[in-house]
Amino acid sequence: MISVKNIYKNFGPKGEIKVLKGASCEIQKGEQVVIIGPSGGGKSTFLRCMNLLEEPTYGEVWLEDSLLTPPDPYLHFDVIEASRTFGKMQAEHPERAKEDIIREIKEKDLLTSREGKAYKTLLRDIESQYREDINKARSRMGMVFQHFNLFNNLTVIQNLILAPVELKLLSKEEAEARAMSLLERIGLADKRDEYPSKLSGGQKQRVAIVRALVMNPEVILFDEPTSALDPEMVGEVLDLMKDLAKEGMTMVVVTHEMGFAREVADRVLFMADGVIAEEGTPKDIFENPQNPRLQQFLQKVL
Repeated sequence: MISVKNIYKNFGPKGEIKVLKGASCEIQKGEQVVIIGPSGGGKSTFLRCMNLLEEPTYGEVWLEDSLLTPPDPYLHFDVIEASRTFGKMQAEHPERAKEDIIREIKEKDLLTSREGKAYKTLLRDIESQYREDINKARSRMGMVFQHFNLFNNLTVIQNLILAPVELKLLSKEEAEARAMSLLERIGLADKRDEYPSKLSGGQKQRVAIVRALVMNPEVILFDEPTSALDPEMVGEVLDLMKDLAKEGMTMVVVTHEMGFAREVADRVLFMADGVIAEEGTPKDIFENPQNPRLQQFLQKVL
């Protein structure tokens, strides 16, 4: 459902801060994937690249058959072959296999902005055939943030209906009906006209999850949804997430809650130093870790 291909993300004026260093994963429909790892390892940046809250420096993100990022020429061999750089290297070394030339171009990042008409035409063809408007894609991908990101000047019900009404996905009446149904489900219907400042942390986060659900998304991304909560409020949020998992919601969750990962995840990704260092079932990851960095991490958190 979501395909993340060789994502790099650099920050800083000259791209000197390298946070992601070639991270890839495939998320299947109906799957619950939990991403764990040390702070600073790139987990949240990786998640934010999935819906382009952070735009990758290199790599591609696909939502089913829709390309959300600009096409990355390094991921398309036919595009590289059409480049002037490839043609020049092939002419200089006709005995070399084209696969070797392509590998060197990729490893040394040799492509420039002046690769010729054929090269640019192929990139444009990929873009015109597969690229989807990011706002349209985001309506299919819910996002729940660490610090809730509710609008403090809007009531709960106004927070919930804002996006579907503004994007013309639902009428105001339809959005309100769906929002109230979801609020009743989580026991917060009586808070519809309250402002976020009147809610507890756990209530705010459950409202934030409902805000994502009002859009009827195909997948929800959770960025450390319980890390800003007091310990006694964590359970009520995790219970709602567990219910969504049981209903088959596709979920990608960055969290430090190892118990949640063990209980709910179909697959666990361990991320450190900007790459996915190991992945597997919860049993694989927690009972038989192979990567030394993962072993060290688990010794500290379990």
